[in-house]
Amino acid sequence: MSRAADGPVWRGAVIAEGLDDPTVINELRVVRAHVTRDGLPVDGQPGGGRWHLYWVDVTPGQLDLLQAQTKHGWYAHFWAGSQLLVIYDDARFELARRDPSTWQPAISHGLGQGLRREWLDFPTDETIGDLE
Repeated sequence: MSRAADGPVWRGAVIAEGLDDPTVINELRVVRAHVTRDGLPVDGQPGGGRWHLYWVDVTPGQLDLLQAQTKHGWYAHFWAGSQLLVIYDDARFELARRDPSTWQPAISHGLGQGLRREWLDFPTDETIGDLE
């Protein structure tokens, strides 16, 4: 696990449409980007739209920035070593990266915010999960 001055560097997945100010992604080290197909839910767009996914490397301080920018009903997730971190606008969950049985608190929180169960799979590599 690599380290920044303020702690471990976390690799993670962020969806630009889930941020109040998506330009904060410009402040991060982007390692990969993906644009989805049309028709995914996007606030204020009847019929949906495309999601812009970014895999980023972030410091603990940048995690705080991203959490402050995360819209209600969205999340971002990150991994470092054996740890998985899921951040919502109002909560943060530290889980075991390779043990999905530990993920239930983060899944329950997401369901409570109206997210679909299939979106709460937290892939910890550079796949896009069930979005395609």
